[in-house]
Amino acid sequence: MAPKRIFAFVFAIVLGAGALGAQQWRQDVAGQFAKGKNYKAIADSLAPIYDWIDPAEKPDAAAILALCAGRRGDAPEEMRWIFEFFEKGRGKDSGFVFLDFLNQTDIIGYLNVWRMRYPFVSEIALVRGIGDEAFIPQGLMPIVLDISSDAYYKFSLRGTVLQAGQFKPGVNILGLDAAELFLNPGSRTFLLEMKSGNLILKKEIDLDVEVTVPARVPRPAAAPARGRPVDYTVSMYVEGELVMTSHKTETPLSWKTGVPVNTNTWGWNSNALPGSEKANPLNNSVDIPAAISYLYGLLKDLFTKKNKPEAPAPQIETVQDMSVTYPIKDSDGRSEEMKISLKLRTRNLPFVLNAP
Repeated sequence: MAPKRIFAFVFAIVLGAGALGAQQWRQDVAGQFAKGKNYKAIADSLAPIYDWIDPAEKPDAAAILALCAGRRGDAPEEMRWIFEFFEKGRGKDSGFVFLDFLNQTDIIGYLNVWRMRYPFVSEIALVRGIGDEAFIPQGLMPIVLDISSDAYYKFSLRGTVLQAGQFKPGVNILGLDAAELFLNPGSRTFLLEMKSGNLILKKEIDLDVEVTVPARVPRPAAAPARGRPVDYTVSMYVEGELVMTSHKTETPLSWKTGVPVNTNTWGWNSNALPGSEKANPLNNSVDIPAAISYLYGLLKDLFTKKNKPEAPAPQIETVQDMSVTYPIKDSDGRSEEMKISLKLRTRNLPFVLNAP
């Protein structure tokens, strides 16, 4: 048998063994736990087949691997699997009913401790008024973030810190200048860094903004001229001699969004260290305008009603994509509509675990 065929045959055997082990991993792990808590042996048998495990069962497997690493004092390996459990498994487990009661209680208690510590972000979204209405309070384009626990954060664009401070459990708002977004459409990639203890989580937030302004309709001849006309002369020279000249008067095309520029100053201290006086969120806080308070109220109402189908419909909703129209005026003062399309996408970056 040729070497390549031998290799392929061996690889197929290994692949088959891994897939078979992944199908019955729960029974195997339960048997190992019942014999005694040899965490190294459990991890050594489970980690190699993790990729073949059914995606719906991977959160349970990641939690067990995290427990094994934690019990052995391997912090980096523990964090690797905790990150897998929360970020890819969304922190959802089956209740571990395949384990005996004592081991089931042990791992649920272990995960509950992590749930209080880990800054799990369940949602990052745009805010839209019900019925595709534009929702831009005081010129602020909000990005909503729902987080499970306290975390210090920095929100930056191309190395420039836009906002920083402390997230509190529940709904938080990252505010962008709507006028700047609409007047300078395109793609932006923001970096969100969150610190809890010695763990730093990083997420890239891509925001695509597309603005469509209607083609200008010529003004009727009888209509009085508006706007400020511009006079200019175009001259053509050949070898220093004037051969043609043309004088024109035009009214340049311009438009305004009508969206007020957000002048709110978001206070932050990039050098503040957790535990220091400057890091106190009251000392490092911001002068949040009434619009933010209003938005918080609407968001609280929205997230409360998500689990209450019988409640009256909220006034806003959170979305990843939205398309809205916004009234504008051209240089002649005529009312038009500008179409705005926004898309939000989030990616996890590798975590950083600093020495305690």
